[in-house]
Amino acid sequence: MLRVPVHELHPGMVLARGIPFPRDPRRWLLKRDGEITADLVSRLKQLGIEEVWIRHPALEFLDDAIDDELEDHRRDLYARVRETFVRFATGSPCDLDFDRFETSIRDLFIVLNDHDRSHVLLSKLDAHDNYLLSHSANVCYLAMLLGMKTSGYISSTGLARCGSAEVTDLQHLALGCLLHDVGKMRVPLKILNKPGRLTEEEMEVVRRHPRDGYQMLKGQIPEPAADIVLNHHQRFNGQGYPSRIDAVTGEPSAPLAGEEIPIFSRIATIVDVYDAATSRRVYSRAKPPVQVLYEMRTWCEGFFDPVLEQAFYEIIPPLPIGQVVRLSDGSEAVVIDFDPRHPAQPRVQQLSYPGGESLDQHVGEEIDLAQCDGLHVHEIDGQDVRAFLASQQGELAGAGV
Repeated sequence: MLRVPVHELHPGMVLARGIPFPRDPRRWLLKRDGEITADLVSRLKQLGIEEVWIRHPALEFLDDAIDDELEDHRRDLYARVRETFVRFATGSPCDLDFDRFETSIRDLFIVLNDHDRSHVLLSKLDAHDNYLLSHSANVCYLAMLLGMKTSGYISSTGLARCGSAEVTDLQHLALGCLLHDVGKMRVPLKILNKPGRLTEEEMEVVRRHPRDGYQMLKGQIPEPAADIVLNHHQRFNGQGYPSRIDAVTGEPSAPLAGEEIPIFSRIATIVDVYDAATSRRVYSRAKPPVQVLYEMRTWCEGFFDPVLEQAFYEIIPPLPIGQVVRLSDGSEAVVIDFDPRHPAQPRVQQLSYPGGESLDQHVGEEIDLAQCDGLHVHEIDGQDVRAFLASQQGELAGAGV
């Protein structure tokens, strides 16, 4: 199966993965093995869906890399957060059913713990009718992955190291990330969905959402989770928001910095930035992971806890499995594996010859780009990505977590 941009779909192609309904990802707009029609292509474009999984006879082995149970649990989390956000939006009393959140998160944790996490990032949950909701579910999911990757580092802060207590800690992390943007329900839609640049006054309204969200949830969820809602825009170098408020004078002081920021909030900061940049927004198209990871390394230098940031790069492939790429010799290939030691040099399988001649329903040789001097990824969907890959060519040093 292949990741295929919607603008490259052709009638007769067959879906390898189902497409969930935008308003309820527990229902299907089109199920697996459904055939692509011209009308469906138009509908997908209207919904803002940017890519789908398409069957390829010679690449069916990639189908085993996506776990249906895992996807079911992720969609369940989305449904939970939708119910909560809708109640806040309508002004209904919202006493959180923490037990239901806890059960959904625990079930997802168990599935992740039982599976090979090298393949858990094959798909991205996109609820195209509401960026805020799908973003919240994705941030929760990514935070769980990073939290599980860095559990030893987390334990050095005094949180539990193992056993049921560790599960509880990660549930607090997941819950806080699932609800991290709930304060945006108090931001007027004309500001939240504005397609152009916000004025400074509008930005000040948006910057209130962490404190608003904290006030909305304080006392309803565990304090470690509430701290994420309050502090997910804090930066490791002290350039974040909101400012602290002096308990005696009531005057604002500098934002948190470094290890003053609770570790779960440091995790939330990283995954929040990544998912926002790789998502379609009202004012911008989604950027490919390879570009976002480059920008996080360069434009966002100093924003993140360096230990957590390094660990994040070890679980997030710049070139996701199933991604079609053009190589420097002119051939097309599909990414079939991710090695964190060589993030920019994945294993690929050829789809066309260097001259551009298609291999039709077959694939060519499997190539480990880390072992091939002079052969590298050149383009993704017509975009030259060599500059983005340059900062990711070398082997990653271990994060020690």
